[in-house]
Amino acid sequence: MNTSSTPIEIPYQTGKVAVLADLHLDSYRNIGKEPFESHGLDSSLQWAELDALIIAGDLANTPFSNWHAVFAYLSRFMDPSRTIIFPGNHDYYMGFLNADDELEKLAEAAGVHFAQQREVRHGDDRYLCTTLWTDFALLGDVQNAMSVALRNMNDYVQISKRLETGPLSPFELLGRPQQAAITPEDILSLHKAQRQWLEDRLAEPHWVPNGRSFVVTHHGPHPDAAGQIDDLTPAFHSDLTPLFDQHWIDGWYFGHSHRRLAAQVGSTPVRNVSVGFPLEKHGPEELPLEELCLVPLPGASG
Repeated sequence: MNTSSTPIEIPYQTGKVAVLADLHLDSYRNIGKEPFESHGLDSSLQWAELDALIIAGDLANTPFSNWHAVFAYLSRFMDPSRTIIFPGNHDYYMGFLNADDELEKLAEAAGVHFAQQREVRHGDDRYLCTTLWTDFALLGDVQNAMSVALRNMNDYVQISKRLETGPLSPFELLGRPQQAAITPEDILSLHKAQRQWLEDRLAEPHWVPNGRSFVVTHHGPHPDAAGQIDDLTPAFHSDLTPLFDQHWIDGWYFGHSHRRLAAQVGSTPVRNVSVGFPLEKHGPEELPLEELCLVPLPGASG
């Protein structure tokens, strides 16, 4: 997994940054559509004025088949050198949960920044980026939430993990690593590691006085931005109230649940910036994506 301590530096020109999630390009192209065009983002966002575009996961299923098309599509709107991505759950489909290094190579080959557990710097702003898988604790019963997720989510069928073995097995000698389907326990373990990384970075003093700190994750950080809650919600959202209480966070952007909602958690604006699947219905309580996805300029209200 990429845990580089070297920040990604994005040149500052206009100061404008957009954060989106859940592109699902392959789902759109399967029915002859394109994601930004389907939601009017091709015209409603002033792409030429953006300094950077951050995609918070779920670019496409089966990344080794589809990410090259995603990067080509994104390059129509944003220069790859100003495009930052990291994986969501769908970006591990038909791949390995513990192989971020391979996804990073795909991004680097396209000139795109891979920001799994990385800090992005832009002017006096820092963006702390990680998938931040769920802790299953939203409703208080972790074991039940794990069972519900295992029964109902495709992740546990579509995503594998490489098994750590001793001497090379015959399968590995043939280029086929030993593997197994992931479990909710794997996800919980990864949540803990990514949460610790995030807490450690938030605890680090900003490099400039009054600099802003933003968090960008794929999974949701608080029930207030989750919408209607049911037994499956803990697979999509955690309650990270302690992080909001302990650290100054100027904004938190995420996706995963495809509900374009906003909340105020303490002093922090929280925004779901999902593009979502094609033909997906959005309720009247949801907000315009072209407004949710733009990071306020310094001094502007969020």
